[in-house]
Amino acid sequence: MNSLILNLSRSAEIILVVVYTVILVYTVIRILLDTRSTPKTLAYILLVLFVPVVGILFFFAFGGDYRHNEFTSIRYKESLKLAKQINQHYQDQTGKLMNDNNDRLKQYSKLVKFIDRHSHENLNGNTYKLLQNGEEKFPDVLKELEKAENHIHLEYYAWENDIRGNQIKDVLLKKAEEGVKVRVIYDAYASKGIVKNIVRELKTAGAEVHAIIKIKFEKLTQRMNHRDHRKIIIIDGKTGYIGGINISDRYDNSIDTGLYWRDTSMRIDGPSVMNLQRHFIVNWNFIGETKKLNFNTELFPGFSGGNAYLKKELCQIVAGGPVDNISNIMLTYFKIFTSVTDKLYIANPYFVPTSSILDALKQAAISGVDVRLLIPETSDSVIVGATTKFYFKELLEVGVKIYLYKKGFLHAKTLIADSFLSVVGTANMDIRSFDLNFEIMALIYGENFAAQLEQDFLDDLKESVALNYKDWINQPKVNFVLYSIARLSSSFL
Repeated sequence: MNSLILNLSRSAEIILVVVYTVILVYTVIRILLDTRSTPKTLAYILLVLFVPVVGILFFFAFGGDYRHNEFTSIRYKESLKLAKQINQHYQDQTGKLMNDNNDRLKQYSKLVKFIDRHSHENLNGNTYKLLQNGEEKFPDVLKELEKAENHIHLEYYAWENDIRGNQIKDVLLKKAEEGVKVRVIYDAYASKGIVKNIVRELKTAGAEVHAIIKIKFEKLTQRMNHRDHRKIIIIDGKTGYIGGINISDRYDNSIDTGLYWRDTSMRIDGPSVMNLQRHFIVNWNFIGETKKLNFNTELFPGFSGGNAYLKKELCQIVAGGPVDNISNIMLTYFKIFTSVTDKLYIANPYFVPTSSILDALKQAAISGVDVRLLIPETSDSVIVGATTKFYFKELLEVGVKIYLYKKGFLHAKTLIADSFLSVVGTANMDIRSFDLNFEIMALIYGENFAAQLEQDFLDDLKESVALNYKDWINQPKVNFVLYSIARLSSSFL
């Protein structure tokens, strides 16, 4: 009897080993097929090999890029189709604007061509309004929402059930009752607090509200890989908002939440809003529960004024997401960093660069460009904060100036190059924004807007402390060991 039990036990062990080996081999194959980044591929393979069972569970919970293979080609064709329809119905002015502004664009004409050819993002003249923090953005948004006559589209990462969240909801309810078509995309994880009330009320009023990526086993997977990190509003296809500010009281310093929040958004009025609309519609059509939207003149109404918009400062919209075949966001940053000739001012809350982005920044500084990087003194993630510090030494030693914002939490994602090119958007400067999140940003070519954004940046430096290279390298060696250990997790951040 004991011999029988022993044999059964050994047989069970052999079966378990065989099953686990098959699962392990399958997991490694999935990692090789589904993971685009070489460092991340290696990291996942090492994890599943050296952390049995847990490593496999971690990959399938956080690492699998299932949507990419399924949707890349379809989504690309949908985006290209809309872009062609816009440019055919409203004549694409990119070539004319580049010729007319060739002297002003200078080295950035290659950036314009790159974005146009790679992402099919045309160049347009618009008017712009820079909005600093929620106390400037929310009153402006509420005022413009009240003017909506045909439709309101919102796509937001975080929408909270608080004062500002309910103010936005109330005006949307009012407009929906007036017959305005209200369509909302929200991130299921970051906006989970509005599902039981705000989402339900909006749907009851006739608004169409959907989560773009639904979360299963939420308590088990606290941070899913693919998130919709965009924050955009489109009103009647003519007015748009873009930037880092979510719908939440903590972004509005006129409401006491206990922490000063520094962020940037902007309003666009003009043809570039049609490009924001295009990216909203592509995501809307792939939610799976929505009635698909197609090109029509209600969604893309065009703009009166004719040549007036051709004389405005110019703009391109750049969007990225986990279903794109290559990283539009990362490549755009890289192209900017390798094009700048005089100064480069970057504000970003999460700095975990790829090797190419890091090298591009270093070559700019070595070439004599005044490179300044502004990040929060204290990150809201201990691991991200420690990982970011790993890169300080090699940046400081080549002349990059690093400033730590002390007044509160810096959440702005902005960039100014040569006092001419400006970037305002949702993308952090990390692997997550490059490869995993749906992101979007506006590039504005012109001295006037750049001067405003640059002044805001310089004002923020007054609330910051500059790092000194000698002081930094003389801190306890144990700190650098901790930074290096934290950096090992960069592929998973």
